[in-house]
Amino acid sequence: MRNSSATIKVNTPSQKVLLDTELLGQFSDGFWENSRNTSWKYLGSVVVAPTTPGVFFEDSIPYDYKKYSVNNKTLLDCVGDRMLAKARVANTLGISKLGRAEGLFETYTIESKLISGEEITADDINTTLEKWNATGQAYWLETASASFDFLNKHGLLEVVKALNNTNYDMKAMRKELKEITLILEHAVAL
Repeated sequence: MRNSSATIKVNTPSQKVLLDTELLGQFSDGFWENSRNTSWKYLGSVVVAPTTPGVFFEDSIPYDYKKYSVNNKTLLDCVGDRMLAKARVANTLGISKLGRAEGLFETYTIESKLISGEEITADDINTTLEKWNATGQAYWLETASASFDFLNKHGLLEVVKALNNTNYDMKAMRKELKEITLILEHAVAL
């Protein structure tokens, strides 16, 4: 089988972030990996663009996206908190790419504070960056550096405000996930 590619066009920056940082990985080797259908396999090259909604395949991809409900309760029970953190940042700041800084929003501290409803602080983020730098390991040093660049670009306090933005809650994210499910259901081959 030749390598396939697709462009998925979504409605909002947060939908793009959800697909880029979480859902595409869940399709290929995460949540749906152990599903009964075969559509969990490698998707090929997928580009996500925040423009007119729709899914447009440059080449046929032999996977049935209609079997995926990305608003799945079991999925959200597993990774919903980190998805919410990423979507809040994207939605509040109007950005569609987190890059390597996405790791900041997957930390135990951020996730546990979202679950408990506690306020996330700049110290929470700074402590994480300090821990990553203290490892001396290349992967964590690079992740810390990319996260630091992200925070410099968007502002540490602005990111903290975004993480604490309760106007964008699980209900709002589930609405966006329903839209993503509809977008995937209406996939068309070019």
